[in-house]
Amino acid sequence: MKWTVLAVGRSMPPAIGDVVKEYRSRLQPFGGVGLEVVAEERRDKGITALLAMEREGERLSARLPRGAMSVALDSGGRMYSSEAFARQLDLWRQDAPSEIIFIIGGPDGLAPALKSAASHTLSLGPMTFPHMLVRVLLFEQLYRAMTLWHGLPYHR
Repeated sequence: MKWTVLAVGRSMPPAIGDVVKEYRSRLQPFGGVGLEVVAEERRDKGITALLAMEREGERLSARLPRGAMSVALDSGGRMYSSEAFARQLDLWRQDAPSEIIFIIGGPDGLAPALKSAASHTLSLGPMTFPHMLVRVLLFEQLYRAMTLWHGLPYHR
């Protein structure tokens, strides 16, 4: 099973990038999770938030493999406890043909068309987070799920 995180954004500040790298390295023994920053966050003068989201959505959609299960991160998505998320990931893993793609939008969110086309929507909570930190939170929760699946002491 391949897992990939597709994200809109820019290169992360070193401190945030280091945390993402740490969780990616922790995930390696379990098969790892890829991270692709697909659409550079850029707001041309005079462009509306909706148009920016649509352009980002087009670039993200172009990177979605056929047949992959997509999970859009969105504040209106379903929220889980860590344990419930681990169980849901296991169900998704059983249902997914070969790959699960987690999609993180830019500062204005995901394009409505991309969000509605996703297999599932996931919320990391009711608070608003900087989208660069969403990467950290998602990778940490994926790692936590792996430790729960394998009975490791990380989750306590």
